Amino acid sequence: MSSAQRSAPRFLNTRPARPAPGRLRRPTWKDPRLAGGLVLIGAAVALGAWAVNAAADTEPIYVLTQDVAPGADLNADGVLALVDSHPGTTAYVTAGDLPADAVATRSLQAGELLPSGAVGAAGDVDLRSVVLDVASSLPAGTGAGDVVDLWALPTAPVAGQDAGSAEIVAQGLMVSSVGEVGSSIVGGTSVQVEVLVPQDAVADVLTAIGANGSLVLVPTGQGQ
Repeated sequence: MSSAQRSAPRFLNTRPARPAPGRLRRPTWKDPRLAGGLVLIGAAVALGAWAVNAAADTEPIYVLTQDVAPGADLNADGVLALVDSHPGTTAYVTAGDLPADAVATRSLQAGELLPSGAVGAAGDVDLRSVVLDVASSLPAGTGAGDVVDLWALPTAPVAGQDAGSAEIVAQGLMVSSVGEVGSSIVGGTSVQVEVLVPQDAVADVLTAIGANGSLVLVPTGQGQ
């Protein structure tokens, strides 16, 4: 070997050898990624099924379509409607559970679900419905559920006698409904108002209706 050949540098190939391509493994049931994916899919399916069942699991309950006062007949036309609600509570009356003689035991407002505790039998409510023709209009905003006092105005004075003064007939009457304005028997205008009268005051109220004096309802500012 010549001296030139001995002195020539030798370059070694330092590039690492490329490993032979490995064969892709097919996922197996023991692969944790596959198992985790199946668990998530199962949970999503179960959650969707629960949501569908929960949405379908409803029952019809009663809702008030108008304001009512104590003693009002809950089976009367237009008083109640049905809405779907989720079960699990006995606080409200469900369809089919309303007694035939059901009345409200307290004032209820339109849009309110019918509470079980506000329903009673007609014989249990010591109130009687009486329609009055009152001589003057009620203050604005007065309606069903408001408490009023009934006053009788004195009749026209007779010559040589005092005109007298207004007298209270009954207190704590409940307004059931307010009708339209009409003409009174003694002239002028009147308003027809249905009130709920305690049984022990019915005689006094009917006596006042039969008298010649005009009747006036005075709100007490209370309601139930």
